[in-house]
Amino acid sequence: MPDTDTEKPVFPRWARYLLLPGMLGPLLVLGFIFVDELAHDEGRCPYVRGETRALGHEVYVREDRRVCLGDVEDHRYSVIRAGQERLLARRRFRAEAFAAGRYEWQAQLSDQNEVHLHVKNLGHADADYREGTEAERRADEPRKRLAERK
Repeated sequence: MPDTDTEKPVFPRWARYLLLPGMLGPLLVLGFIFVDELAHDEGRCPYVRGETRALGHEVYVREDRRVCLGDVEDHRYSVIRAGQERLLARRRFRAEAFAAGRYEWQAQLSDQNEVHLHVKNLGHADADYREGTEAERRADEPRKRLAERK
């Protein structure tokens, strides 16, 4: 019968110290992601309605904003057609990226009646978004209704 006092551990002490960061690192990263996303939850930190720009007959683009975590500012852009709202884009950067003179956005209606959005933040890559043609929007509706039911 082996004596438990003289048995050697599975890993030597120095190996345990090397394994510790490898085990704790992913837990810390997952914890950070959880806290960050929890802070940006719509129920805890709602958007404040911002500027609305008219593009055509019953077609608008509205910019909403919120600051939920330190100096991180979150902007979203929604297309409103005949009273129905659809999310077009979101951008989340430090508040200084949205400061006056460092930030601008432009929206226009194309010949195919789709909204094109151009967002410019100094220090970050410009972003171009498009709503999709009428046929693309119709094809997207069943998938969107299914996602809303869940």
